[in-house]
Amino acid sequence: MQGFLVFVAGVMQVDPSELSGETRFKEFKKWDSLMHMRLVMEIEEEYDVEIPIEKVPTIKTLNDFYKYTQA
Repeated sequence: MQGFLVFVAGVMQVDPSELSGETRFKEFKKWDSLMHMRLVMEIEEEYDVEIPIEKVPTIKTLNDFYKYTQA
């Protein structure tokens, strides 16, 4: 998980210490709807996974994203 948080911090351009698995969409200043879609694309590319488009709206925390990297 720590490596994943470092990766996400790089995408968001924040310090990894600002993030945790419980960091929530729209409650974290840098995580708006545009960043949400960017995270989908960056995670898919970095971890060679596919996040089904119909599942994207159900992703609310970084833990939700992390689960897709563990498939």
